[in-house]
Amino acid sequence: MRLFVSEGAPGSLPVLAAAGRAQGRVELLISTVGPEECVVPFLARPKVPVLQLDSGNYLFSASAICRYFFLLSGWEQDDLTNQWLEWEATELQRSW
Repeated sequence: MRLFVSEGAPGSLPVLAAAGRAQGRVELLISTVGPEECVVPFLARPKVPVLQLDSGNYLFSASAICRYFFLLSGWEQDDLTNQWLEWEATELQRSW
């Protein structure tokens, strides 16, 4: 898997934290890209963070990437985790 992040991108920090939970359970290459670099070929505008799966599929929602890493790490998500991920996606990222 390959994780694309960008300095200053609001979703990069929670994704990197979630990737840390899955460390040692998956082989992950982390690449820093510019905010205007188009990583996902079928998106009209650049978007980071992006997780490219071994299958070639892409996850380009910070919340979806975090949930995926939580699943891989074996960490059970509860309602509170989901609530904070939703708040981060709808309220915190909107302010950027």
